[in-house]
Amino acid sequence: MPRIGIAPALMGALLLMAPPGIAGEAAPKKKKGKIKVVVYKLKAADKKLKALAGQLSDDLLIHLGKAANLVILGESEIKVMMRHEKDKKVLMCEDQQRCLAALQTAIQANKVITGHLGRLGDTYVATLKLADTKTTTVERAESAEADKPAALAVALRQAADRLMGLGGAKARAQFAMKIAPEGTKAAVIDLKAHGVDKVVATNLTQLLSLELKKFKGLSVISRGEIQTMLRFQAEKQVLQCKSDTSCLVEIGGALGVDYLVSGSVGKLGEAHVIMLKLMDVHDAKVVHRSSQSLRGVESDLPLALRFAAWELMGKPLRGKGSLLVKANVDEGSVVLAKRKAVKYPLASPFEGVVVGKRGVSMRAEGYYPKYQETFILDGQTTNLRMSLLEIPTPWYEQWWPWTIIGVVIAGGVTATVLLLPKDAESGSVKLTVQSNPAAP
Repeated sequence: MPRIGIAPALMGALLLMAPPGIAGEAAPKKKKGKIKVVVYKLKAADKKLKALAGQLSDDLLIHLGKAANLVILGESEIKVMMRHEKDKKVLMCEDQQRCLAALQTAIQANKVITGHLGRLGDTYVATLKLADTKTTTVERAESAEADKPAALAVALRQAADRLMGLGGAKARAQFAMKIAPEGTKAAVIDLKAHGVDKVVATNLTQLLSLELKKFKGLSVISRGEIQTMLRFQAEKQVLQCKSDTSCLVEIGGALGVDYLVSGSVGKLGEAHVIMLKLMDVHDAKVVHRSSQSLRGVESDLPLALRFAAWELMGKPLRGKGSLLVKANVDEGSVVLAKRKAVKYPLASPFEGVVVGKRGVSMRAEGYYPKYQETFILDGQTTNLRMSLLEIPTPWYEQWWPWTIIGVVIAGGVTATVLLLPKDAESGSVKLTVQSNPAAP
């Protein structure tokens, strides 16, 4: 009778198909009325920031741990709970959201917070992202920036409060730029590029000048005009300064303006970040800052810049618009901000959406879940195009391995199936067929 020899690796792969959990241990009970949140350490974009990322992460654990309605777990606690190495391997996969959801299912957590820490020029920037473990989708994101680590820690706590909807969240201080009766002059300095193409920064600089010219009474000197006005090479050299206050004051004095607008655009983790600052040339100090982060397509950066510019001037955009979502799938579900999930394709656009940055999560069978942000404008319909990544078909659901095995059996030979456990879900399989002499 023909035999089919299945390698031990295949048995390991079958174990991977079992629901994630900790063998032999009862699922931990959740405290009634409380939300269990896992907070991962901030990922440092630079090795030099690794120590600071650890300190900020610990500070975040302590801060959120004070909230009465939250149960906070850190990475060290997770490692204790996941005692067996095989349990850890079960929870590993390529898609971050899927991995996080699987891990949290094993320890019965409700939410997951992840984030990045980096520097854009001389500014420290941290981003946070909140994911729901049940739906395996990102719910919302926040960012914090500061010139010094101590100030960043404070800003990060406030960002975490906004992320979790806690009462400790503080609204940013209201600011309104003063326009003199006889008019006010401002100059826009080139935005610095950090991790993005310089062409992107140049284009956004030009758009920033156009956006600021919409303010009544404000005369804006653009990039080209600055180069024309600064006739001497010595004066042109001051344009090379990055963020030194005295250098910027020198530019303002040479141009005869009241304010200078400078900033940067960069990439931190999966988020684009635009940062702007407004300097009073006469007082030689920064009077206001604004920023916008975007987890979405680069083509939406002009919208992010528009909102950052109006916030910088103390006149944030308001109103309501609509949102139409299109995707590369036939069916699925879409969640806009805190609204209930609706079936995709949408029967009509989302109406009455508050102006500003809005996050959309989408799920579809056979695809990894996706979170993407865009901006809503007053009285307009924003078109959001989402491209979901297809999940590779597991090898055991494909037709060809079983066809080969069937042919082998019919031919009276032994088939040994070798499968590396790490490739169990990737669709990669290695078949070794060994021929045995026919039995007499």
